[in-house]
Amino acid sequence: MHILTLYQSISRWFLLLTIAVSLAACGGGSGGSDDGASSPDPTSPETDPSYSITIELRDLGTDELVENPNPEEPVRVHVTVKSDNGDPIASDNITVTTTLGELSPESGIVKTNDSGVATLELDVEGQQIGSAGEIVVAYDSVSTDQAPYSPLRFSIEEPALMLGYLDKNQQFVSGALEILAQNLSSKGSTPVSVYVQGPDGNLYSKRMQVEFSSNCSLSQPAVATLDSPVTTTEGKATSTYTAEGCEGEDKITAALAAYPSISASGQLTVMPPEVGSIEFVSADPTIISIKGTGGKETSTLVFQVLSKNDLPISGVEVNFSLSTEVGDATLTNDSGTTNADGEVTALVSSGTVATPVSVVASITVDGGEVVSTVSDELVVSVGIPDQNSFDVAATILNPGGDTFNGATSTVTAYAGDAFNNKVPDGTAITFTTEYGRITGSCTTVDGNCSVNWTSQDPRKPESYTFVGVDGQAHSVRTINNTVCPETGLLGVPCPVSLGQPYGARSTILAYAFGQETFTDANGNGRFDTGEDFTDLPEAFLDHNEDGAFGNSGNAGSCYPDCPEVAGDEDWPADLNNNGVYDQGNGIYNGVLCSDEAEADGSCSKELIHVRKQVELLVSGDKPYGIFETAEGDFITQPDVDISKGGTGSVLFYLSDEYNGRLPLGTKINIESDYCEVWPEDNAVANTSDVGPSVFRITVNAPDNAEPKGSDFVKVEVNVPAREGSSDTGITALWQFKCTYDLCENSPEDEACEEDS
Repeated sequence: MHILTLYQSISRWFLLLTIAVSLAACGGGSGGSDDGASSPDPTSPETDPSYSITIELRDLGTDELVENPNPEEPVRVHVTVKSDNGDPIASDNITVTTTLGELSPESGIVKTNDSGVATLELDVEGQQIGSAGEIVVAYDSVSTDQAPYSPLRFSIEEPALMLGYLDKNQQFVSGALEILAQNLSSKGSTPVSVYVQGPDGNLYSKRMQVEFSSNCSLSQPAVATLDSPVTTTEGKATSTYTAEGCEGEDKITAALAAYPSISASGQLTVMPPEVGSIEFVSADPTIISIKGTGGKETSTLVFQVLSKNDLPISGVEVNFSLSTEVGDATLTNDSGTTNADGEVTALVSSGTVATPVSVVASITVDGGEVVSTVSDELVVSVGIPDQNSFDVAATILNPGGDTFNGATSTVTAYAGDAFNNKVPDGTAITFTTEYGRITGSCTTVDGNCSVNWTSQDPRKPESYTFVGVDGQAHSVRTINNTVCPETGLLGVPCPVSLGQPYGARSTILAYAFGQETFTDANGNGRFDTGEDFTDLPEAFLDHNEDGAFGNSGNAGSCYPDCPEVAGDEDWPADLNNNGVYDQGNGIYNGVLCSDEAEADGSCSKELIHVRKQVELLVSGDKPYGIFETAEGDFITQPDVDISKGGTGSVLFYLSDEYNGRLPLGTKINIESDYCEVWPEDNAVANTSDVGPSVFRITVNAPDNAEPKGSDFVKVEVNVPAREGSSDTGITALWQFKCTYDLCENSPEDEACEEDS
């Protein structure tokens, strides 16, 4: 805890009171000055403010004090402001800044409650362990980075994470690895798994990179390989260890890439090559369908037995076993004999539950020792997309293109099945776009596929108009035809939405044949009567982003009771071709419908469209800007006053004509000949959020400043030219005045006396 209280004012008031009493005794009680002017009260708060400012870091969940934050868990910044007599400073804004991490709200401006308390969040994700930061609170003319105060200082510490494995009772064993084959043939391979446990004792769901290594893999030259780094899925990371000349015991270590001191280790023994070896060769296919869902349900795995000279050996008996009993997958053959090429085949048939499964192949060498290798994992899965495992994203969310053709963004669909396994290669995904042009479909490779969106006509709705403030009919709202509902201004960015219909926003819909999502309460891999599920209506392209199908020309429309206007061009993906937008049918739809639930009418094995949409900003390239002062006034050229030891700031709102973000690549340069500014440059983020960009600009007088003065702070915005153009883009300039009076709170300074 850091408690920062200005105690010097008390002694100063006592000294001034003593002087005042002495003067009264000497002056006979006249109380007047020679020139008749009244003297300011030295104890007045206006001339000598005094506050108690407490800054604490607290846990978001428990509200317990936190000495230092870690990159995995945001913390609450808890600020208490009181006057020198202990009364809370209520319902007033304070400004909080940090030198490390990100604050929420980003502006750092928060209002105190009746107890003088204001809170916000600090996130230090991505910051280096051990790096130090400071939190500064500014209120009135007081800033805690100025003496006699001090800022809250903190350093980044490691999170309370552990690496280990789950034993057969599913209990977490810290510091050890899960190694499937403890005795490995000379060129064999085996999975090596590690689990990440979070501070709450559960597996840590956030995806993290784990680096695997071993003594043999780090030797020069390396005589073993490990997949590294590996990204965790639901708290687990699995690497494949392959012996390539390593012999004897080999220690394997797994460590978090972000926090190398958090690690776990284990060891295996690699048999010497003279005893012979067995290797995994192939699996075809690598993804098989759950039993009874209609896909291919059997995979053929090939292993090869080699002599000490790496020659294939025929006539060797190989025993097979499965790596897990979960999911009731089966082996058609428990053993086999190698052919002339030293190869032997194992057949795996899927069960009724989705699960990864590997085959352990073992041989007995001279002396009776058993040597094993493990196949790559097979995936037993549904094979079709599931609604909550379907997603879509774009590389550039604000590509621009309102005034020209050819702005592009790559749109990628990500498809998983009901068990969050990737769908088979070749799964077809369909795309459609509100504005511009998009490639109509693609097929997945490794669970994903991508298409290109390009700016061109159409760019505006055709079926909806409204009357703007100018009395004319318009199809989209702009800052020139709609008054800002918060500021009452026209022609400048509005800090809130102008309302529907939005301009320069294009919704992209991706959809594919798949199934609805359900909660598998009993874990049998099937939908059973009574289990919860998400009943989906037909997919549609949501032009006005209100989540409701609003095309009044269709019998299934929400019109006239839609959440938002301008849904007239919403387009339905009519799954059953009946010409009507249909709501959900009240039952679960998907291939995981159990026979019993299908018989009683609780589900159907018919497919639906899984769907997801993403919005792009077809931004204009003409910039518009306005400043907001600390007092909440919106002005095109404000004046920011600075006193000694203080700072000033403004918010700068930047948008296109449609009150949206300008294109990605737009740069902001901030400079002043005399006043110090921060930051000196900024940029428009990659986002399609509704509303303008907003940037905080902080100014203060330099250390060598004259007692009084002013200067203009210039804000230059450059919107890039279209790709391939020789133009330099569009540049616009705004400015505000920085006025400083370093004598306002310190008239006794020698420089101020000379100036007066």
